[in-house]
Amino acid sequence: MFKFAQKPTEETNYIVGGTWSKLNKALREYKKAKEEFNISQMKIYSKKIQSLQKKLGLKESKFPELEEFEDNTYR
Repeated sequence: MFKFAQKPTEETNYIVGGTWSKLNKALREYKKAKEEFNISQMKIYSKKIQSLQKKLGLKESKFPELEEFEDNTYR
């Protein structure tokens, strides 16, 4: 089980639990967009997922299924 605690000295503008919740929702939405083969939505959610992972100090996911499409503005 994971244990996450914000240090009292950290000045952040987000709450860790809320960020995990947003990440979970973004992952579900990405999966839904992938099932519908909605590339534009997949790109939006891939960026959101990476941003939230960065905030949480997690390794950012890669999305190789988007590499073959033009305008690869994600990481």
